[in-house]
Amino acid sequence: MSEFPKTGAIIGYRRSKRIIHPNFVIIKFDEITNRKDAAKLIGKQVIWRSPAGKRKTAYITRIHGNNGAVVANFRGSSLPGTAFGEKVELKI
Repeated sequence: MSEFPKTGAIIGYRRSKRIIHPNFVIIKFDEITNRKDAAKLIGKQVIWRSPAGKRKTAYITRIHGNNGAVVANFRGSSLPGTAFGEKVELKI
């Protein structure tokens, strides 16, 4: 990975067997396929735009799994479930 990707897709909330954490969202970037490349994104900011034009920002806090997914923390308010599958922009 020579350059950071521009967009990623929201996969879902971070969760356990019984508890869902709606402030934490799992994001997958297409160009990133391993933990090593995903670790370079920690601390970067992502932006999600709602269909109404509102913006919500989050920071990438950790890696999720071995295939390059990351966890982003939307502080203050959670994302709606309709955001799953939508794109987020990486702010560099």
